[in-house]
Formats: sequence, structure tokens, C-alpha cells
Amino acid sequence: MRAPIRIVTLVLALLTMQAPSASSYDPPPASSALLRGIDFTSATPLDEDYRREFQGCDGVLGAARKDRFRGFRLSGDYRCSTDPSRVKTLLKLKDGAIYWESKLALDLDGSWASWSGTVWRGANGRPLKTTDLCGTSLKWQSHGGNDCDHPEAQVDSDQYPFIVIPTAGLRRITGRQSAKIGREFRDKTGLDMKDMGVVIYRDKWSPVFIADGGPFMRLGEGSARLFETLDESRCKKWNSDGTRCVGPGDSEYPYRNFGLSSKVIFIIYPGSRSATLSPETAIAEICAFAERKLGLTGSTVCNR
Repeated sequence: MRAPIRIVTLVLALLTMQAPSASSYDPPPASSALLRGIDFTSATPLDEDYRREFQGCDGVLGAARKDRFRGFRLSGDYRCSTDPSRVKTLLKLKDGAIYWESKLALDLDGSWASWSGTVWRGANGRPLKTTDLCGTSLKWQSHGGNDCDHPEAQVDSDQYPFIVIPTAGLRRITGRQSAKIGREFRDKTGLDMKDMGVVIYRDKWSPVFIADGGPFMRLGEGSARLFETLDESRCKKWNSDGTRCVGPGDSEYPYRNFGLSSKVIFIIYPGSRSATLSPETAIAEICAFAERKLGLTGSTVCNR
């Protein structure tokens, strides 16, 4: 009877070795001052199997998993290897917040550039293909028409520091599994539209809320205003009051369309969504939330 006990003990030991401890996580040194209030010793990995799906799809776990997510082969614009999420950690903090470190891609959905009708060109004068959408997943108000005809209903990427979470199951790739795949991030984290928190990069931070959804294999994306607040502006030229990225003119695309490759920290609180969040109150509400939950003050977007 001793052998089975030894086998069980060995299996448990192996499982323990394979499950990384949150206390072994080292956040980026440049952000350490802003993370002084975070007790990583009491944090727990949220779901390592899920996190490794991002790593595998990026291509860091071997060729067999590269550009695959939950077994589905990805191609074209959906390949992870050409746009890696670099999810270094995915934790649940003691106070319930979801914490992850990843890349930060630029999301321009809802911006003036997406709905202006301009045929954008690159600096070389050639027509430019963009993936910018008129609409955002979160709407300030319902409308019965086309998103491009109702910019007032969208959350403007130029004005609000928001982030994007995986919500799209992409039926053409995942078939009957699309609903399940599309909900996986929300089911595991409890996060959804309007939930609030902060994003940190180096020694800069910004309050944020969730306002848009993206493909299931992408994690780490935010608005033009978020980049601006992190002192990583991607706008070539703002209008006179700094609320719209208009660019240099002559139909040249207004943005430098590239993101931050890694070491971006997200701390978002499930269920923190506010029923009163509106275009008029959003900035004040997310700034107050960041101060109340994390003691953070002084973000440039809060002082506008």
C-alpha cells in the first residue's frame, strides 16, 4: 500500500513545481515605486493554463503551439507570432483585482480617424490599410443605425483612457466554440465593460476603464488617450484643444501606429463598473477610483 502513496506524493510535488508562485514574479523595476502598495506574496496565479495559451500562441513554447490558441490554427492578421501579447504574468490580487503584465497595442476604434470617411495615406502618399472601427463595444447611448453615423455613441479613443479585453470568439475560426472562446477571459477574470483600474508603464500611470473588445488571442490593448497619458504619444498632431488627433493634414494618417512591446502593467477590478459612468463623468470617476483603491494621484489625464 506504500507505493500508491509515494506515487501520489510524487505527482503532487511535480504539480507544485510546475505551478509558479506569484511571489516569484518580479515586476519591471522602472514601475516599482508605483507598485509599493501591491502585496505580491498574497497574490495567486489566476489560471496558468490560460496564460500559457498566450505564450504558446506567441511561439515561445515551441513550434507545435505557435499561432494556435485552444487548438485553433490562426493565420493572417490573427497570428500571434507577428503580434505577440507577451503575457508575463496573470494574477489575482488579495483585494480581488486582476493583475497582468503584457504588451500594449494601440486601439483607435471610436476615434475621429475611424469615422471621418477620410481615405488615409501613409507618409509616402500611398493609400493606407487600417483596421480602425467606427464603433466600440461599450456605447454611451443606444442607436438604431450604423456606428459610423453615430460617433457620439462611441467611446472616443482620443479622449478617454480605456483598455480592450478579449471578447470576440471569431466563428469563422472557432465555429461552434466561438461563444465559449469569446467569453473565456471574462469568465476567468470576472471583468467586463466599464470595469475600472489603472495601467502602469515605467514611472507613469493612467486610470482606465474597459470600453472595447477584441479577438480572443490578443491581450494588452488601449486607446490613444491612454498612450498620451503614459507619455508615449502616438498622435502626430493634436487639434488646438488636444481632444482630437488630426495629424499633419493632406490625408496623412494622424497616428504613429505602433504599441509598447512589453512590461505594461494592468490592474483592473472585477465588478467595479459604475452605473453613472458617462461622457461627462468618466474621467472624474476613474481618477477617483484609482486614488481610492490604489492611492494613486497626479496622472496627467486627471489634471486636464
